[in-house]
Amino acid sequence: MYLQPVFLLSLLVVTYAFQQPFHYNEHSSSYQFQWPIRKVGIIGAGPGGLVAYRELAQLGFEVRVLERNSVPGGNWHYTNETLPSPVPNLDVSEADFRPDIPPDNIQLPYEKTWNRVEPQTVAKLRQDHQGVSPIWESLTAIGPKIHPMIFSSAPTNKDLQRYVRSFASFQGINSNDGNPDISYNTRVERVEKRYNVNGEGAGWTVTLREFIQTDADSYSIRWWTEDLDAILVASGRYNAPSVPNIPGLAQWAKLYPKQVIHSRAYRHADEFVNQTVLIIGGSVSGTEIAELISGASNKIFLSIRDSTMNDLKKILFSRVPKNVSIVPEIKLFHQLPQLAELNDSGIHRGAVELLNGTLLEGIDKIVLATGFRFSLPFLPQYQNSSLRPNETVPIGSGRPQPLITDGSHLRSLHMDLFYIEEPTLGFINFNEGIETFTLSEFSAAAIGKVWAGEAKLPPKQRMWDMHWQRLRDAGGSYTRKFMLLGNEKQTELIRNIIGWINRDACEYGGRQVCLYFTRYIGAEGIYAGFHRSMDQKGSYSLSLFHTVAG
Repeated sequence: MYLQPVFLLSLLVVTYAFQQPFHYNEHSSSYQFQWPIRKVGIIGAGPGGLVAYRELAQLGFEVRVLERNSVPGGNWHYTNETLPSPVPNLDVSEADFRPDIPPDNIQLPYEKTWNRVEPQTVAKLRQDHQGVSPIWESLTAIGPKIHPMIFSSAPTNKDLQRYVRSFASFQGINSNDGNPDISYNTRVERVEKRYNVNGEGAGWTVTLREFIQTDADSYSIRWWTEDLDAILVASGRYNAPSVPNIPGLAQWAKLYPKQVIHSRAYRHADEFVNQTVLIIGGSVSGTEIAELISGASNKIFLSIRDSTMNDLKKILFSRVPKNVSIVPEIKLFHQLPQLAELNDSGIHRGAVELLNGTLLEGIDKIVLATGFRFSLPFLPQYQNSSLRPNETVPIGSGRPQPLITDGSHLRSLHMDLFYIEEPTLGFINFNEGIETFTLSEFSAAAIGKVWAGEAKLPPKQRMWDMHWQRLRDAGGSYTRKFMLLGNEKQTELIRNIIGWINRDACEYGGRQVCLYFTRYIGAEGIYAGFHRSMDQKGSYSLSLFHTVAG
């Protein structure tokens, strides 16, 4: 009997993949969706959302992409615009944005126009609606090797911005394509479960808000709702800054907000010429910003909490220039004098006390390279900020396990893709320590095939059992590292996805993950380029696809 190469390959991959989580494929023991899934909404048109659109559209779904910005790209849509740095932290329910929904007595759809508004006010309202990118002008993609077929060197943010937009154009959903599958300048304000007359779940209803700037001094806002069968959240994890609760910091930031900024507001090194800078945070952004501004600044202090050197820190700190002084964690910011006493010198006369008692003085600017929090303002019903990291909702209480508590992690997800309480709510690219373009491919394929019935989830109780075991393996407490993968765990996850969906394709039909996907296993470097989607028609599609060491 002649066997197709793709089938032989799938057998090889299934054998090679880690199989432990995927021994439940009997149809009688799989999760059964409560309603048919035909229309899917994707929140966000960054790399994850765009790849998901391709996968879901190829599977025959009616897809609606909802993008708050005016163009695709997500984080890779760079502009010079910034937003104020919230000090102290905003509540996680509005750390990304504060939902704006008309009162209950207003019937949707509803539109309102404002005229003769200060242009600066209109610009701020637009920025608040769209959000801003957290990347800086000179940021490049990090990786040991970029395939010369696409990029001759490490791609800049402008390279990747053009690349992502070209992918959107290839799919026919760029901002100038006029495709009704996607709505730009459209923010999702609320996602609510929909019920039928019998009180049974029947899908989701999203409340949408479109910002339309009609002139420099005028704008309109339109609200409406749409009904969807499934929701894929691809809104990203870099929208809500995380700010440490250091005594005195809030006063400094309130008096001089332009001198105390979060790293998402950093754009150019020339903003730090001849200045003494304090950078708080010794991870990727902190060390890279220190390196970037070292040629412009007079002196840089880099404050870190943990001086233990792991492999990543050794790499990061090997790049730190000589005019950067590594200092311990900060104990407090001494109270600044009143404005009149400062003679407009800003924070320069203030004193920063370290844990070891050392005082830092003469600081001109502070950069909070302290990371981001998870924030899903459109899903407030799945937030519970009262839970501590080692606490969960009591079983049998009738209340759902939340997705978000303090913003340090997402919880209650199966394989970090499906909300266990309701698996028609999916997530893509919310892990930390991943190669976004790489994982998008496999995550989108898995989510699409599950919703199409070409791959099966285990029963809900089995998904919870796996999740609780993962929590126990993490020490019994949700921490910032709960969503952290890194190369090894990312590779394991991708191998599991490949084995799972290829095996289920043999039983339930549909295309299998092809040779180009499986080159991920054992490959080295980063690859961005075209990929052949080996479906029944053997058609070609543009893919945002990277490979890393296996």
